[in-house]
Amino acid sequence: MSDKLNTEQLFRSRFEGAELSPSATSWNAIQRKLRWKQFLRFRPGRFNIWYAGALLLTATALAVLLAGEREPAGQDTGEELNTTLHQSENSAVENTKESVNAAGQDRSKRMQAESSATASEAEIDSSAEADQLDSLSMKEQAETLRKNFNETAHIPAEAEDPGEARAAALSYFTTSIQRGCVPLTVQFTDQSMHATAYSWDFGTGDKSREQNPLYEFREAGRYVVTLTTENPGKLPTTSRMMIEVLAAPEADFQIEEGMEGIDNHVVLNLVNYSTDGSVFAWNLVNAACNNCSDWSSIEYQPTLELKSISPESMSVRLEVINEHGCSDTAVRSLPLIVQSSDTRIKFATAFSPNPSGPGDGSFAPGTQRMDLFYPIYIEVPVEFHMRVYTRRGELVFESNELFRGWDGYMLQERAKNDVYVWMAEGKWADGESFSLHGDVTVLGNQYW
Repeated sequence: MSDKLNTEQLFRSRFEGAELSPSATSWNAIQRKLRWKQFLRFRPGRFNIWYAGALLLTATALAVLLAGEREPAGQDTGEELNTTLHQSENSAVENTKESVNAAGQDRSKRMQAESSATASEAEIDSSAEADQLDSLSMKEQAETLRKNFNETAHIPAEAEDPGEARAAALSYFTTSIQRGCVPLTVQFTDQSMHATAYSWDFGTGDKSREQNPLYEFREAGRYVVTLTTENPGKLPTTSRMMIEVLAAPEADFQIEEGMEGIDNHVVLNLVNYSTDGSVFAWNLVNAACNNCSDWSSIEYQPTLELKSISPESMSVRLEVINEHGCSDTAVRSLPLIVQSSDTRIKFATAFSPNPSGPGDGSFAPGTQRMDLFYPIYIEVPVEFHMRVYTRRGELVFESNELFRGWDGYMLQERAKNDVYVWMAEGKWADGESFSLHGDVTVLGNQYW
């Protein structure tokens, strides 16, 4: 007995504290057993059979959800909310488990350096700690997720259909015209879906909140019109469209009396002051601004013979058209009215002599003077003789000149305000003679 104890004491004294290393084959066998036990044991820091099962269950649940028909928005809202929260809680579990990986990995490295018995005890302690942390994190994460979901769902408390409240409005509109001449009036028609509020921006600084506004663009240019709509949940959507407003020309002209034409008929010069025009259309119009004569012209600056003016003619109308098809119109009154198509000469019914003294009475064709009594030629005669008498038959003026009239003076003295009688005789170019008479009133300082 004492020998045995001595041998044992000898063995202990010689080998106590010695380090024994297993062979490579034995160490590999030990490692395989440890890895298999670790795979079967639930540990947050390592992939194991529990994670594999969770992945299989998650894939199965996703397949069922994708294969099923989606129910209409607004129905079973409570079930949809619970399903979303359940899925969110599962995600929170996975996220919480991943957050423990760092601590688990460090602890696993230390466990591999220790003996198998010490490693097993450490693994048990680590698993218990991870399970407790996992349980607490799941509850906290699920509660936080539920709170955030309620805050971001944007479902009004009074909404009868929460699914409809979450659906975004589809913004869209149409126009009565997209391209036209200034001023351009456009009718905008809303075609949006799920819209409850409208905001229009016409690109000119003007805005509107009507659903179907009518707007007039007063200046040429390109304008981007924007419609912004909102659904019951205040989610906005926007649509845009370009409106092109084309510039219009400006019509303007003046009527000036000119010299007689080649057939001795007095003409009117139509002086064109229009801008940005490419086509010009001239016409004679009556008081209602309707065409009333066969005369018309497309020249830029035509002449109008007085013989072409019908008795109904009151004005000359000019329509100017530019290259875009936009137009503008100007109307000017005729300087004289022709009573009949046979009228070739006209006389004024009143005038006011110049108070500064007598003159020679000469005038130029096309002149409009209020201080002379003279004939207005529609057709210039080849012979002409005019005389002016008082009502008692006294001759106060006589002339054989075509362009010389009475200045209202008698023997260098101004004629008194009264009515005087005139007579005119002559011959036209076609050989026809004429003899005309009438009266004229002398007015004192009427235009001075």
